[in-house]
Amino acid sequence: MQHDPTRELLWMFVKRIVEEVFADETGASRLQQVGLFTLIYIMQGDPPVTAARIAELTRQSQSQIHRQLQKLLDLNLVERKQTVNKHGRGRALELTIKHTKETERLLKAIGEAGSGRK
Repeated sequence: MQHDPTRELLWMFVKRIVEEVFADETGASRLQQVGLFTLIYIMQGDPPVTAARIAELTRQSQSQIHRQLQKLLDLNLVERKQTVNKHGRGRALELTIKHTKETERLLKAIGEAGSGRK
């Protein structure tokens, strides 16, 4: 099997969810966090990722999304930034992946490999 740096990058994030267990947390809860993190990861861009958008997409309540999202925030994997809402009139909290030095280096290497530079 060929080395895939994008899988390595995703594993660097997901590993923290799997290894950091909160008190009284079930395996199902951690699996929900992995799913939520993966959605945020792949949906980043335009339009911004918000808890409301994820709740609508997954047909979950916003409170269910917020419960798992708080765990990702506590693990320092996701951050929230204020942005304009989808109607352009108010504010919303955009969800983005929070990178570490290691993930930034890997992203740079992935970009360079994709462009043919070394």
